[in-house]
Amino acid sequence: MQPLAALFSTILAALRAAIAPVAARDRTRTALLVHVWSRLSRMATRFERLFARWQAGTLPKPRPSRAGQPRSRANTPRLPSGRAWLVVTVRETASIALQINLVLSHPDLPAFLHAAPQAGRILRPLCHMLGLPPPTQNPQHPRPPRHPHPPAAPPPPLPAHTPLCAAPRFSPA
Repeated sequence: MQPLAALFSTILAALRAAIAPVAARDRTRTALLVHVWSRLSRMATRFERLFARWQAGTLPKPRPSRAGQPRSRANTPRLPSGRAWLVVTVRETASIALQINLVLSHPDLPAFLHAAPQAGRILRPLCHMLGLPPPTQNPQHPRPPRHPHPPAAPPPPLPAHTPLCAAPRFSPA
């Protein structure tokens, strides 16, 4: 069986090959598809490096979650947010999306995701754009532990009713 990182890179190369002719043919979508093409390249590179470090036993510590923190966005185009938007935009990617299921059912993936939860940051956006369930929702894979949130503080009590301002009285003069 092909190693997980090599299989992932091969499938993403096929995905980029399916996107390229559509980007060249349809000028209205060129900027978006070029952005997606480069993002897929970065995903493949990041996944390969992370997998190699996992095999070598030199994984970096996972970063703490930045959920709820403000983010600064560069001048990059925003990707569509709907599920399976890439399959809708480029029909040729539908068959390649099915091949991503090979990666998600690879025997090394559960152990890899457990040891390197940062791999989910690579796989989840890809699964979303192709309309696949993310690997953490796959019953074969363990769900990463959730960090308990502290209970929300109760809102402060409202003050007793006081009029905002006294209405002036006018007398006819």
